[in-house]
Amino acid sequence: MSRLSRIWAVSAVSELFRPLAPNGERKKVVYLLNLTKLHVYEQLLLEECLYRMSSPLTQGENNVGFVLINDTYSNAKEEERGGHGSIPSENKCVVFGISGKVPNFIKDVEYIGKNKIALIRRYTGGGTVYIRNNCVMFSLILPLRFEVERQLYPSNVTEWVFNSFYHSVFNSLSGEEEKEKKKNPNIFSHHENDYVHIRYDHVHDEITMRKVGGNAQAFSKNYFVHHTSFLWSCDYDEMERVIVNPLKQPQYRNRRSHRDFLTSLEECLPGAGHTPVGFIGKFVSNIRRLINQKNGHNDQNGGPFWQFNKINLGIHQDCLIGSGGQIFDEVHSVEMDIWKNLFRSFCSSEETKNMRSTRLLDPLGGVLSDDAFCGPSFILR
Repeated sequence: MSRLSRIWAVSAVSELFRPLAPNGERKKVVYLLNLTKLHVYEQLLLEECLYRMSSPLTQGENNVGFVLINDTYSNAKEEERGGHGSIPSENKCVVFGISGKVPNFIKDVEYIGKNKIALIRRYTGGGTVYIRNNCVMFSLILPLRFEVERQLYPSNVTEWVFNSFYHSVFNSLSGEEEKEKKKNPNIFSHHENDYVHIRYDHVHDEITMRKVGGNAQAFSKNYFVHHTSFLWSCDYDEMERVIVNPLKQPQYRNRRSHRDFLTSLEECLPGAGHTPVGFIGKFVSNIRRLINQKNGHNDQNGGPFWQFNKINLGIHQDCLIGSGGQIFDEVHSVEMDIWKNLFRSFCSSEETKNMRSTRLLDPLGGVLSDDAFCGPSFILR
């Protein structure tokens, strides 16, 4: 039996942030947005807007969360095949943490300018990532009350997110296969705030650990953000030309080069036939399982249920993610103008206009106007 009960158009942002049940009570909702057609810069602008405005827009109820997805890899491939992808194939960007200094991470400023590589400061902490249409990106913007069994902090959120959202996506083996893994590890885990692939190197007779996903987070009184960039593919030579081996790095990196420290999901996922769309599908299905689990706990304790709803933006084939009525409780059609107006409100409101941290940067680290953004725009223009 399909769980999908309603598909409806949203005419005002308040309908999303103050959802009502038929009995007039506030609902608790996690929304999924597929931002695959958005440039990484506009994705981060929208993320920060949602993170900083969710608590006031819910009038302090903190009953709404968001899961954002951006499949930069598949979008570029669609364009190469003559599809209608909106991001030009030459799109490249380096994304810095909120305190990252451009001169500390960029290897060759002239190369950056010549190849039109955008420099972006995001609103969360963490390190530097180079994206060239090669990442699958997930962002969780959730109220702290979403997790009731433990208090979340910056020090434990990576472990909690991996165990809750990613472990079963990566490590779904059991029985004899699980026994074999103990002899010859080929597993994914979290380590020193990274997501890593652990395998047995038969040539050197040792266990190796390589990074497949970088994380960053931000915490406020009522909400937190945890976002991840998974490497689906990697041009190691290009990465060596763009960003340096950082002075501050996790201990397990041990000064290894990008090539020796990183690995892509394309290279290390066991088996054959993996695609970003399939990987995303497993991720979304796991969220449904997680919410069902939470609702079972709430049912035993008399608490309200969480809904898992999808937001269609009308800019791509949303049916590719979470198609079918077994995943979502409701689907909402929300025009991009609503998100554009929300961002403008964030930038102009007396309460929030000075909070914005996501910016374009010049090669010396100076802040550029949004007018310098030359990619296709859904939020800024």
